[in-house]
Amino acid sequence: MRYFIFPDKAGKIEDIPAEIKNKYLENNDKYMIDHTIIQNAVKSAVGDEKNPYWIARKLYNYIIAKMEYEMVGGWNTAPTVLARGTGSCSEYAFVYIALCRAAGIPARYVGSVVIRGDDASMDDVFHRWAEIYLPNYGWIPIDPSGGDYKSPREQADSFGALVNRFYITTQSGGNSETLGWTYNSNEFWISEPKTFVVHENFADWEPVKENK
Repeated sequence: MRYFIFPDKAGKIEDIPAEIKNKYLENNDKYMIDHTIIQNAVKSAVGDEKNPYWIARKLYNYIIAKMEYEMVGGWNTAPTVLARGTGSCSEYAFVYIALCRAAGIPARYVGSVVIRGDDASMDDVFHRWAEIYLPNYGWIPIDPSGGDYKSPREQADSFGALVNRFYITTQSGGNSETLGWTYNSNEFWISEPKTFVVHENFADWEPVKENK
């Protein structure tokens, strides 16, 4: 799925509906959009740009230039990850969402299980990216970690496009009482006596068999 977006038709930030702004510009302990690191990054990347498409694109390019993909775990806060310069797909998404929200562009994350090959496969790593809201277009997928390539063409492939190997399980603006920050589910246990409980989530894929 690929969106063909004309920047001059993306409207203005003022055109974004109030209900979208109220929900998807919200700050929290993961994004920390008022942090100095986030605020300075937005000023450096965006400058005087007013067009919401180009604001989002400049922030996307900024992350690609400043970060490298690394599965370090921890899902640290956006300022911590940006200062460190490395992160997982989730951390890339959190940083991008924080920058967009700080710049006035509504943003949320999407989580999915992933088909890892053409044949039967199992996925317990999952994937996460961001979506931004552009006036006149709606929600647009942006995958900052997927765009972490040297060539401009490969970078552009993950802005406004989504390949068909993701099964979406989550769309969220941020922390949730029931979901937390997880991709698929969250479980709460109360036991007596005290019990150690382990749960796991994974996707088990098999190719569709053709009827003969």
